Amino acid sequence: MAQTQLKRHPVRAALWGLILGLGVFVYLTFVWPVIGLDDWKAVALKGALVVGGVMLLSIFWGLFGPAKKPKGPAPAYVPAAAPQVDEAPPAPMEEAPPASPLEEAPPGSPEDEINPPPTEG
Repeated sequence: MAQTQLKRHPVRAALWGLILGLGVFVYLTFVWPVIGLDDWKAVALKGALVVGGVMLLSIFWGLFGPAKKPKGPAPAYVPAAAPQVDEAPPAPMEEAPPASPLEEAPPGSPEDEINPPPTEG
């Protein structure tokens, strides 16, 4: 049975880390005032540290964190099939195909005299 290859998403984790980092920064600044608004340079530096730290943790989680279970069974190994080759059209026939039963001569025609039906006996 083939194993499922896990896909890691560090860029997706970085984007979610940015969003989470901005949320944590707003929380630390306005809701629970850990970061004071006295000096704009200090606020910018602390904000960059908070957002950058959360992004870094998110990237590490995206790379090394536990993966989700696969949604389905592992794909089965399918050997590569031989490429299909178009076959050449059949050669033209030298003689006409046999007549179908609908195209036979009506009973009592001269062909019946040439080829009489077989007799049992």
